[in-house]
Amino acid sequence: MRKILLGTVLALAAGTSFGATVNINSTGNYASLQNYTNCTTTPASLCANFLTTNNVTGTFTTAGNLPANASNLEIGSTVTSYSFSTGLDTVASTDANARLNTLRISTDASGNLTNVNLMQAVLWLTGTAPHTTADRFTAAVISGNAGTATHNSGCQTVGTGNSGVTNTCLVSTVTDTSRSTANASPVSFSMAAAAVTASPIPTVSEWGLILMASLLGMFGIARLRRQR
Repeated sequence: MRKILLGTVLALAAGTSFGATVNINSTGNYASLQNYTNCTTTPASLCANFLTTNNVTGTFTTAGNLPANASNLEIGSTVTSYSFSTGLDTVASTDANARLNTLRISTDASGNLTNVNLMQAVLWLTGTAPHTTADRFTAAVISGNAGTATHNSGCQTVGTGNSGVTNTCLVSTVTDTSRSTANASPVSFSMAAAAVTASPIPTVSEWGLILMASLLGMFGIARLRRQR
């Protein structure tokens, strides 16, 4: 009877698993800026300057706990949500034009994050899917303890990122005079466990409570009979 009751409780709780949420915290602003020199894009409002008060921050959540002893491991395909701010733009998974190209991490023996080796998230600013090199984009990048950003850049190569996401810009046009870039924004990382709903299974409903109460009653009756 105890095994039946335990199995029922586990089954009712099976709809929820735990993932990992990593917060990227700013510990300083961009150290150097290369803002646009000649805006040739249409509309001209796409061109914008980074400020020395800007920085990189963000967060991402994975479907499960981070693996232990990871070394420069690509986990982009396991990310369920993300949002990164560059000071000029927000690149978030809620935006249909956003792409998480890559996310490589390292962890310790307990699965705690020790480094974000490389994270690159792209947001298309112009065009529609399928995108081409004629379209423009913004990117947020984390490498180690530093964040960089690109705004309104031309795209040199469109393809599939390391995380498996398609229709994304892989290489920017370095000689683009309409783009702005910002470098060396120091960051730190912090982790928190996050509940992730694995599937649309309801929590303990009215019928679930009735079933649990019935099993508890049956267990009590059986125990009284044994005592007699």
